[in-house]
Amino acid sequence: MIDNFSLGLTHVLMAIALWRLLHRDDLDREVSPRLLWQQSRDAERAEADARPDA
Repeated sequence: MIDNFSLGLTHVLMAIALWRLLHRDDLDREVSPRLLWQQSRDAERAEADARPDA
């Protein structure tokens, strides 16, 4: 027979995991890999432009 405590414990842990996943801040924002690449490229270019040439 299945122990009720172990069955309840697993369901509670799954509910906690679901709760935490649904309340993530980045869940509502979709960022494409291309957009991330463009942002990092632009940041690198801005950093290179800010450095004085020796």
